[in-house]
Amino acid sequence: MIVCSFYAPIYYVFFCNPYIRTLYLTTISVFGVMAIVTLLSPSLSSSRFRSFRATLFLSMGFSGVVPAVHALVTHWEHPHVVVALGYELVMAILYATGAVFYVTRIPERWKPGAFDIAGHSHQIFHFFVVLGALAHTLATLQVMEFRRGSPTCAF
Repeated sequence: MIVCSFYAPIYYVFFCNPYIRTLYLTTISVFGVMAIVTLLSPSLSSSRFRSFRATLFLSMGFSGVVPAVHALVTHWEHPHVVVALGYELVMAILYATGAVFYVTRIPERWKPGAFDIAGHSHQIFHFFVVLGALAHTLATLQVMEFRRGSPTCAF
């Protein structure tokens, strides 16, 4: 989900710069492959590597900082891009908040057994991921509107 959330905004914002667009999309794709390998590796699935897995996901998410700053510098005069970056920042905060619950195992750490059915840290993590996906959807709609308003590239 994190990898796919990069594609539309980067594609539309850097539509007129195919080399940069390809670099950013390749980078996040490589992170995605690393995450898949990590998730499918039995040796890395133990609870001992929980922090490593969370760090990998956070690294994937935060790798969007460079393209975001680049988009802001390149398109600062376009309000759609600025608003989209605001939504993407909200998405990142929501993802990170969910990851904190996942890694710290709160609230079941405080009261073992009380959250086995509802309110488990993994459920809270997914709640924040869904909220992050909604924020991302709003950001994507903004960059699509930006591109619709400037359909041609000035080379």
